[in-house]
Amino acid sequence: MGIEGDERKGVVEPGVLTRDFVLLFVASCFFIGSLYLVLPILPLYMKDIAGATTTQVGLLIGALTVSSFLLRPYVGRKADTFGMKPLLIIGAADFIIASLLYIWSKSLLSLPFVLVFQGIGIACYHTTSLAFVGGAAPESRRGQSMAWFQSSFNVGIMFAPFLGEYLMDRFGYTTVFVTASISAAVSLLMILTVREHKVPDVLGEAPIRRGVKDIRGLIVLVSIAVFAGTATLGSLEAFLALFAEAEGIGRFALFFTISAGFLLTLRLLAGSLPDRLGRRLTGTGALVTLAVSMVVLAFVKNFAGLCVAAVLWGAGFAFLSPSLSALLIDHAPADELGSAFGIYTAAFEGGIAFGAIAMGPVVSWLGFRYAFLFIGCVSLIGAVFFASLFPRLAGKGGPPQHG
Repeated sequence: MGIEGDERKGVVEPGVLTRDFVLLFVASCFFIGSLYLVLPILPLYMKDIAGATTTQVGLLIGALTVSSFLLRPYVGRKADTFGMKPLLIIGAADFIIASLLYIWSKSLLSLPFVLVFQGIGIACYHTTSLAFVGGAAPESRRGQSMAWFQSSFNVGIMFAPFLGEYLMDRFGYTTVFVTASISAAVSLLMILTVREHKVPDVLGEAPIRRGVKDIRGLIVLVSIAVFAGTATLGSLEAFLALFAEAEGIGRFALFFTISAGFLLTLRLLAGSLPDRLGRRLTGTGALVTLAVSMVVLAFVKNFAGLCVAAVLWGAGFAFLSPSLSALLIDHAPADELGSAFGIYTAAFEGGIAFGAIAMGPVVSWLGFRYAFLFIGCVSLIGAVFFASLFPRLAGKGGPPQHG
């Protein structure tokens, strides 16, 4: 997958938008769409149909996250052994079945098994899709490739929840689950047409070939950085609604609409920044911007302030994962990308869980505003840690630092 054209012109190049990239992009839109058709209405389904309490709803949703989190490193290793495409197929097929299983899972005894089962699909697809695109991306445009591809997740998240809510109100839960299964089936059909490329391992040409174990320090650094950044997402998902209610700020849900729209726009129009400015600068800048967004949120008193925080958060999150995942691709051997991304995506999801869990006690003790400041400090510490250790860990031979 070579680079054609002049990359300095900032135009779309065939080296990025290949046939398989586009197919996997569309497949990912439908895959994430399948998840977010179901996810927003699941708490209501659990309460209305299964009779779950608020505490039980939290535990049940947690089963989905925990199963995905625990399986990601294992899935990554298997992707290196058996190839990326089989794991993508398993992930999409899992969603076809899991979405339908909800129709017959109407008790607190059966729901956990379906949620754990669907968590397997998330682990298989998300982990492997990032490694697949990363391994095929042109070396000088890895940041842009990852930014563009990860926009597919945002497209699914932007539209699916609204459709799911409409279908639930108009036709009921069963229609939502069937539609989610159909969406996953479309994703599977797309994946079946994708060709898995055997990318030459550039690092293997060096006198001493480095494996994942040899870049363990760098993987830990990248994982800590993404953990610190996604902690902000976990805090928002869990406590933004409660914060807005307590402060009397209306239309809080538009925070996610504004941030997602700004994030998507930046990734599509300025996705090459990690390649042009370097991984260190964009990664550090993303973490600092996320920290600033939390500080702004801590002092918000009206809807206008909420919009400012949303724009800042969207700007920071737009470049967090593309920068860090491109850095991982720069240094990990091509035949061990699955293992590297298994650890990386586990840290990504772990940060979300930490943000949600850690905010609770701080909110109870000091209130929402100090809790958001606390999460902002986590992101800022991650930025300092990443910027200070990057030169040492990313400069031990191998490919260029892109810093």
